Amino acid sequence: MGFGALQPMHLLLILAIVLVVFGAGKLGQIGGALGKSVKEFKENVGDDEEQNQLAAAQEARPIKTEAIRTETRAAAPVATVERPTETLRREEI
Repeated sequence: MGFGALQPMHLLLILAIVLVVFGAGKLGQIGGALGKSVKEFKENVGDDEEQNQLAAAQEARPIKTEAIRTETRAAAPVATVERPTETLRREEI
């Protein structure tokens, strides 16, 4: 038994009821609208997946960097000045 509790005869009965309720003309419009909705949904899902793939590809791609050349020069000696050490009194501070 193919579909469990739902057998092919049940599906035909459901189809006949839907046909009577909506009519043949309206059923075609509903089918067309449903087809368009499914198509748009697939396109939007595909766009999201494509954007995710592009983002992943950009993250995986190495970042181009330019080397900056700097010149190094020998440091000039710093002059030191020796000051005499004095003891300061508390009032002078």
